[in-house]
Amino acid sequence: MTTDTTPKNEPEGGMLANSAEESKREEKRRRLLLLFLLLLLFLSCFCAVLFLRYLFNPAPLPELMSLPVDVNYSPHYLYSVYGIDQPVGAAVSQDGKRLYVAEAGGDRLIKIIEADSGRLLKEFMPPNTGPGERSPVYVAVDARGRVYVTDRLQHAIFIYSGDGEYLDTIIAPDLTLSAYVSSQLGGLPQGTKYLYNIFQEGVWYQSAGATDWTTLPAPAHEGWSPLGISITADGRMLVTNVISEKSNIIEYPASVTSSENWADFSPTLTTFGSYGEGDGQFIFPNDVLVDSKGRYYAVDGNNARISVWDSAQQFQYYFGSGTGEGAVSLPRGAALDSKERLFIVDAVGQNVKVYSLGGDQPEFLYDFGDLGVDDGQFNYPNDVVLFGTNIIYVVDRENNRIQVWSY
Repeated sequence: MTTDTTPKNEPEGGMLANSAEESKREEKRRRLLLLFLLLLLFLSCFCAVLFLRYLFNPAPLPELMSLPVDVNYSPHYLYSVYGIDQPVGAAVSQDGKRLYVAEAGGDRLIKIIEADSGRLLKEFMPPNTGPGERSPVYVAVDARGRVYVTDRLQHAIFIYSGDGEYLDTIIAPDLTLSAYVSSQLGGLPQGTKYLYNIFQEGVWYQSAGATDWTTLPAPAHEGWSPLGISITADGRMLVTNVISEKSNIIEYPASVTSSENWADFSPTLTTFGSYGEGDGQFIFPNDVLVDSKGRYYAVDGNNARISVWDSAQQFQYYFGSGTGEGAVSLPRGAALDSKERLFIVDAVGQNVKVYSLGGDQPEFLYDFGDLGVDDGQFNYPNDVVLFGTNIIYVVDRENNRIQVWSY
């Protein structure tokens, strides 16, 4: 018997089934490839848009990406600006191009520094004063670009143009030098110059076109000692008064910072707080800021805490005292950004502490910096200034520099 070894053809139905299966696999591969290409195209477009947004409007990555949740992360050190003798206070111009820095060392000058390059543009000081007769500390800039500098020795606030030209002096809470001279002369003719030095007898003035200076008797006024100074978004000026055992906060209306001049100076002032260690009291308050809800945050330096007041200037509570990661040792300058984050310089802690003010109570987020002389380290920092959404200037006093940080 013979065996049929001739190969048998596969049934037509089986061949068709295999062909259909192969077609399905090929279709699936094409779909996956198409999805991959679409995803790659989407990511390319996203990166291109992100790059263009950053190119025309630099900002931290979470803001560029418009994340649905808030992301808080520590900034990183960029560089330092040197050539400054024990800086203690700083402010930035409205356009971010100029940095105004007050020095506690050397000749105790106020310097104008080009923010981008760190180049010194100009230096100035209160007129008719020597280095031992002045001590500039904190600085603020109004919407017109004018510069306000508190002076611990002169017990005054000096006002300058954005180019450092002397304009006037607030010599008492309710009195400017120009207003005093005007009251003595029965008016202030255009071009009249005036000088004030608390260590000299009287007030000096010079009429327009004259070559000689004339002396007026010194004004009799209540003593004060302005230290911290800030200007709110709506133009109000806040000043911390640290005169011995009479510490408080003084608020000036927006009419002060919007005035053409201060020869007619009669602002309606409000004050809150008193000297002491209890609720609603201060010992050497260094700064005060207002958040978007109208709440006041006063940096209570020697009580090692930040006190909070409502929009009606009624004391609410304080935070930052005691121990722990969110506690402050010797808080000094402060700044508040558009994300309702409060930056507090801790001079003894040798860092900057950051709190979120978005909730009912401040929440400690993080701190940055530590003790040292290297990049990103501090030696008795005294102030912090913000510009835009991503630039942070830290006044590093004993390292004789301004550090620049960024997100």
